[in-house]
Amino acid sequence: TEFILSALNLDHPVNDFGNLCLEIYKYRDDIRGVVSMDHLRENVLDYLNSQPPDPGTDAELTSSETIGNDGLGALLDDVIDSECISKLERDGFVVIDEVMKTSQSSNYKLSQWSKKGQTGQEECRTDTVAFMDRGDALECGVESQYDLLLSLASHLNNKLDLYESPFAPVFPGTRDNPLTNPSGCNVQMAEYGSQDFYDPHSDNSINMAQHSEYVYQGSEEEYIDNCYGNEVFDDTTPWRAEMQRGMYSSEKRRSNYRCITAILYLNEGWEEKDGGQLRMYLDSAHCEIPNTAKDTHNYVDVNPSNGKLLLFDSRMIHSVEKVLHESKIRRALTLWITRPEESGVTGEKFFLFDDDEN
Repeated sequence: TEFILSALNLDHPVNDFGNLCLEIYKYRDDIRGVVSMDHLRENVLDYLNSQPPDPGTDAELTSSETIGNDGLGALLDDVIDSECISKLERDGFVVIDEVMKTSQSSNYKLSQWSKKGQTGQEECRTDTVAFMDRGDALECGVESQYDLLLSLASHLNNKLDLYESPFAPVFPGTRDNPLTNPSGCNVQMAEYGSQDFYDPHSDNSINMAQHSEYVYQGSEEEYIDNCYGNEVFDDTTPWRAEMQRGMYSSEKRRSNYRCITAILYLNEGWEEKDGGQLRMYLDSAHCEIPNTAKDTHNYVDVNPSNGKLLLFDSRMIHSVEKVLHESKIRRALTLWITRPEESGVTGEKFFLFDDDEN
């Protein structure tokens, strides 16, 4: 009884059995031999994998206007101009140099930040990561970089010509402002040392295990026209056409709400010979097996130099090539801008390590 009461933290009420199992699982080291770990793990996994994706927070809450940073608004207008927007719409990605640099002092603070840890996915990535909120960003001296990333969704809502969607937006997303920011500690800081890498992957992968209820025996255009009129489908640019086809491919439901990935690089004096380039595989949004992109798609390499901002369609396949320099540390801040919709997305698949692996 005392243990159950300790699990029922009054600051975080437990409203259902699955959530209770999750709370109990946090104390698993204290109850081995008392509670069946196998059954507990099964209930926790069932609960986690039944939860819908997080729709995020209203992008306007962190717009440059809301936070009172006119200088940041002017910077965004200047660096993400109509040419950059057109390239993002056309190609699915855009690289913008020298947007906002990070000092050596801030890089040192990030190197000492205690919240970093391994991902547990060493077979496909060997970087060290942590997620930060604004308090963490302030502690590490990158609050301006954090504010820049959090202001992007509002800016892109106003500038980017996003495709029409037949699916209803999920609050706080709206028809007029579909992009949102992730909740909580929402900016990832990643570090790569010598020989570290990240294999080809997608930030919003095809969920091959799921089958959509939106099944229509006909072409995608016919399905859209049948439901919503022929003015909805828009293939004026390759990226928008691909984004729309992805929404209506019923056998290729996505894993999350991520729409646009934003990465700000922090590395002063980084040269191509140092390795660590982000390799972007072109026209790869519908590649079902990421590793095959190496053989089937052309690519461009993005050097992670200080102040560079990369925006891209979160579905595109990309990798981080091995860092070749023996002592340099490659750092980047990443925000995944989301577009929550009632499109049948079920969320990422959760796994738990064996008990002896904690």
